[in-house]
Order: sequence, then C-alpha cells, then structure tokens
Amino acid sequence: MGIRITTSKFGMAFGATLFGLIAPSAARAQTPPPPSPPTFKCQEVPKKIDPDLPVLQPIFRSVTDLSENEFDCLAWQDFIYLMWPAKPNERGIPDPSRKIGASGPTVWESYRTADTVFLPEGRDPGPWQKLQLMATLQPSLAEQVASGAVRNLTMTSKVSREVLGTILQNAAAFPPPILNGISQAGGGTLYDLNGFPVYYEVAMDKVQYDYIHDHRLYNAYRQAVFARTNVISLTPGTLDVPLGALEVKAAWKILSDAERHSGRFHTIQALLGGAKSPVTVGLVGFHVFVVNGVQGAWATFAQMDNAPSEKPATSGRFNFFNPKCKIPGTDKPCPLNVMDADPGQVLQITPDAEAATKLNTYMHYILQQADAKSPWQYYNLIDVQWALDPKVISDLKAPVAPPLPNGRPNIPADNKDMLNPVLETFLQLPYPMPPGPPAPGNSCLGCHQYATTAAVGIQQPPYATSYSFMLGRAQALPTDAP
Repeated sequence: MGIRITTSKFGMAFGATLFGLIAPSAARAQTPPPPSPPTFKCQEVPKKIDPDLPVLQPIFRSVTDLSENEFDCLAWQDFIYLMWPAKPNERGIPDPSRKIGASGPTVWESYRTADTVFLPEGRDPGPWQKLQLMATLQPSLAEQVASGAVRNLTMTSKVSREVLGTILQNAAAFPPPILNGISQAGGGTLYDLNGFPVYYEVAMDKVQYDYIHDHRLYNAYRQAVFARTNVISLTPGTLDVPLGALEVKAAWKILSDAERHSGRFHTIQALLGGAKSPVTVGLVGFHVFVVNGVQGAWATFAQMDNAPSEKPATSGRFNFFNPKCKIPGTDKPCPLNVMDADPGQVLQITPDAEAATKLNTYMHYILQQADAKSPWQYYNLIDVQWALDPKVISDLKAPVAPPLPNGRPNIPADNKDMLNPVLETFLQLPYPMPPGPPAPGNSCLGCHQYATTAAVGIQQPPYATSYSFMLGRAQALPTDAP
C-alpha cells in the first residue's frame, strides 16, 4: 500500500494565513520611499537653519551678501511680500492675519501706479492714501479702480508714450544701440495666441512716492531745478529699515475661459484701453527694482507657460508660442519675437538661471504644501541682476548726467540676455545667433543707467534719475517754469 500525502483543512488555512501575513509585508518592503522634499541653500556658509531661506510670510529684504543664491532668495522673499494680501484701506501694507492667495488686492496692487502720480500739467498727486477717482466710471467701480481691486490698463507697449518721448528728446545721452533698441521696442505690441495684446503697468511703494512728492519731482520743471544742485537718489532700504524705494512692472494677459479655470494664473479684474466693463486678466510677467543705495537688485519673474526656452518647441501648450505655427502658404515656421506679430510667437532666448531654477523648485514645493491650488506655484524667477562692484549713488556730485555707474553687474555674459520674454520680448538677442564675435546682451541696468529727468520746453541737459525711467513721465505747465 502506497503512502498518501494529504493536506488537512487546518494546513491549508494556516498556509493561506501565513501567506496573507507575509505578502503585504513583502509588497511594502518593495515600495520605494517617497522622494525627499527639495532643498536650497541661500547662505554660502552651511548652517543648521538658513535664516535667509524664503518663507511664506510678508517679509521684505533689500540688502544681502554679494552672492547669486542670496540675491535669488531675496528676490523670492520680496515676491512673496509683494503678492501678499494687502490690508483693506491701507495702501502697500500686508495683512499678516491672512495667507498668500487670499482674495483682494495684493500689496503691490494697492501701490500708486505711475499714472496716478505723474498727472497732466504736473499737478500735485496729493497724499499717498488719496484715491484718484475716474470721473468717467460709476462711483463704486471708480473706487475699486482707485484701491487697486480693479486694474486700469492702458499701456500695450513696455515703454509709455511719455517716457519714450523723454528718451527721444534726450537721445544724445544714449548709446545708439540702446537708443535704437528702446525706441523700436517702445512702440511694439505683444499679442497672445488668441490675438489679444498684453497690457503693462508700473507702480511704486510709499517710500518712493514720498521721495517724489517731498521733492515735487512729479513736476517736470521741479525735477530740473532739483537736479541742478541735488543728486536724485531714491531712498534705499537698509538692514535696520529693510523697506526702501521700490518699483514694479507687471504684464497682464486677457484669459480665455479655459485659462481662467486652469488655476495657473494670478487673476484680477481690469478695465482695458478705456473700457467701462472689466474683464479677467492673468499675470504673465513681473519686474521688481529694489533700491539699495547702489545699483539696486533687479529681479524678473514669469508665468511658467509663457514660451519655450533656448530653442523652439515641437510640442506643448504655451501662452505665446504655437509649435505648429507656419507662415501662411508655406511650410516655414513663424518668425520669432517679431514686433506687432498677431498672434505672437515668443521664444525665451536666455534660459532661467541654474540657481534660480533650483530655488523655483523649492518655492513651488512650499507653496503647494501650503495650498495645493496656489497659482503662485506656476511662477518662476528668471534671474536677478546686481552689482559686483557697487557704487553709492548719493556720493556722486550734483548735477549728475547719465549714465550712472553700472557697478560691474553680475550678468549678462556675452551672447546672453537678462530679460523677461513678455516684458522685453523685442529686446532679446536674435535666434539663431548670427556668426561673428560674441554679442553683448541687454539687461535692466544696461538700459536704466540712462534714465533721465523728463524733457520740458527749456534748454537744459538731462539729469540722471536713480535708474528710474518712471520720472520721465512728469509733465508741467509753461507757467511752472522757474
């Protein structure tokens, strides 16, 4: 009789139970650990806690060590401050009781815009808190515009007509390449893929406003009188008083329904070109000029979907680039960065800086952790320009003619730009680069060191205006002449 091998019910149950205990454990053991969160070091000397690492708090910085990582951290921290919700009825003051992304105007959106400071005939714009109500609007809408809750957008070119007029009248102060670039780009319009123009605006904080108002620099004649015996030197931020004079420039895009619901844009209502009914616009570009007593810190940010970088893309969705765009009737791709092209076809010639890209990854992470739906996680720092050999502006002897010192800026290198593709689209280097010797790239300081007082109807040389073209907007009456 042979031996029979049998399996009892107990044995089968025990085996199944043992398998049930072992299998999940084995599966868990094979699951890879979650990736480590991104990190970034602002300070060159390693510390357990990096005090300069940006945080989601309304903190402003204007001074830092002369290193790329430090200036990138300063830029992102200031971006958080500027995009923080403002206190109701208090221009330029962040509301610490709220979080970034909350409804209502941001800190910078409550600033005074240039058109409310440099008034027709050089009139006094009044106190900082004064609301400049537009008489053509219903009172409730006029108050929203004056408070910053609704934008009044009229500029469809980077350079305003007033500033362009000042530049052209003071043409002798500019090197020909810079003059040609500004004058050509100044009249150009950037269109999105839906055929709508991009709108621009510039604004200033209270420190800059007070300097302009106290010295009556809102009037073109008063600028000339002041600058003959004084150096125009905007009030800088310091370690003890971080918030100094500050200028911002924003680029806005009219949003389609899909873009409006995508959650990838900071949005606001805006009146466009004199219209009386607002539409939804999204922020696509943002410049910050931090005044620090020397050559300043110049930071530029962009919405990450704007355009491909370095070379045209063959696929993907962009705000200002269509991979399938062809010249009508041909198989040739549409030309790049062409003024007034409708729709526009934009290429970012110089990519985001490597250090900025690493910090962007970290900032996107902490913004997403704080609010998974935050639109700010879709914005990138492109780069920051600053002086390696800073020169104190107030030490110069009046009167000061342009150009101001550039302080040997950290960037750009040859064949590179330090430009925002939606704020300075047409000033970028060509693509592809033509053969020949390396070409110097354009940058913020490269232009702004030539900023001058407003041109008026008297014979006078132009005076330097602390790297701010905004003062070139000033007007005056003939009776204001000294």
